[in-house]
Amino acid sequence: MRRNRKFMSGPGHIFNPVPTNEEEVLQHGNAMAASGNYPVGTSACWNIGISGGCGPDCFVYQAGDCDCPGEMIDRIEEGEDWTLADHYEMYPEKQEIQP
Repeated sequence: MRRNRKFMSGPGHIFNPVPTNEEEVLQHGNAMAASGNYPVGTSACWNIGISGGCGPDCFVYQAGDCDCPGEMIDRIEEGEDWTLADHYEMYPEKQEIQP
């Protein structure tokens, strides 16, 4: 098992933390690719999703770069900082849930 800064490759990758910024997304993607089981050049959305960090408070989603923003609609709850109005403003054309 090799260690890539804060992210491990190999069987230990399941214990990796969720990336919280673009630099960590790159480090995480490189560690996953180094395991030989994942492709090189994965998106930020993919890296965060496979780490279990997909949700309305994801930095990729809030930046407007989410690959599947329609999946967030059911996750946005009343009283949170991020509202459905924010969602529809950020993603006016991407509302369907991707398979």
